[in-house]
Amino acid sequence: MTRFPKVEGLDYKRGAIEYTGKISARDLDHLYTKPFYNLAHRHARYDGAGLDADTHRHFCDFANMVNVLALPAGARVLDVGCGSGWLSEWLARFGYDVTGMDISPALIEISRERVARAPYQVDGATPIRCQFVPQDIETASLTDTFDAAICYDSLHHFDDENAVLRHISAMLRPGGQLFIMEGERPPDESSTAQELTAAMEEYATLESPFSRAYLLETLDAQGFAVVGDYVSVNGLFPRNDLQDNRLPVAPEPVNYLLCKKITDGAAASSVPDSRQPSRLSARFEVLEWTEQVTAGGTLRLRLRLTNTGDTLWLVQRSAPRGTVRLGVKILDAAGATIEEFHGKPMLPGAVAPGETVELLLEHPAPRAAGAYTLTADLLDQEICWFAQQGSQVLSLPFKATL
Repeated sequence: MTRFPKVEGLDYKRGAIEYTGKISARDLDHLYTKPFYNLAHRHARYDGAGLDADTHRHFCDFANMVNVLALPAGARVLDVGCGSGWLSEWLARFGYDVTGMDISPALIEISRERVARAPYQVDGATPIRCQFVPQDIETASLTDTFDAAICYDSLHHFDDENAVLRHISAMLRPGGQLFIMEGERPPDESSTAQELTAAMEEYATLESPFSRAYLLETLDAQGFAVVGDYVSVNGLFPRNDLQDNRLPVAPEPVNYLLCKKITDGAAASSVPDSRQPSRLSARFEVLEWTEQVTAGGTLRLRLRLTNTGDTLWLVQRSAPRGTVRLGVKILDAAGATIEEFHGKPMLPGAVAPGETVELLLEHPAPRAAGAYTLTADLLDQEICWFAQQGSQVLSLPFKATL
């Protein structure tokens, strides 16, 4: 099984372009405000009070994406298949420089209008940076380069998923991120399958989700390593549903995949990762360091860290085996270790070979006056220290004074 079967004989590109002319006036109006809507005019298919389940998921998904992408302010983000620009606007309001692209000129115009009418900017001194481009990404990429791309519930609308991913890769810098949200292919005789087929017949828009295995294979073939594979469990739950302080949940069959571009023209799986590393090596560059600090004050070290090996460093907060973490020791004048800590700060995310990231370490200095040395190395959790493979350890002497 690969993709849900499409209805034959339809021009899906034309259907995507003409979509806005086929929907009701009320649904067209909703495109300008989505994901917000007037609860007094909720769709007939939703019952009960409060947000409908889909809209609740969208709000949670958007927040979760910003969290796991962990992009710095000003990062350039590409919203692939942006539709009416609702995700693009959300991202731009966090200070990102966002480009939305869609094959439909009508949707691009709606996107531009909704951003132009935004009542307030990012803040009092920062305008929203959000532009929209009518573009068929199956045919060609843009000439711009981005830090991250997002395909939020859009990849299954494209006929040639390999061309889409190939063109996304061409627009990402080395080590750039791709976030994919895609529901899984439903069983052929299910009610969801019937809804997908009916939608294709009514609107001539392609509704062809992937099996999970095929989606993962396709990403790998186009040079994208999955560095974060998530389930979404959002919301407020009754406390008495807890069982031994655990909440029984049944996640929806939806793929939330954080990917990293690590190769061009080769499968991502051809690059080893830190669970089974090949050559682990790092270069430390000191951007900020104070050689003298008040005893008990704050050590402040800003680093530029480059992956100079051939292995993808994986990063996870819970630090299972194969997670790469910063390891810091503070030595006294005799060379004895008086303090050691790992994973502070965390790397901002997975780091591809050749990629560079910056870290800021702030940590209490020793309370006793004297001469000390701070050393830093990287640890491949439960496997080895990088220094054991010949990587250079950073060593910085400092003084603590009264």
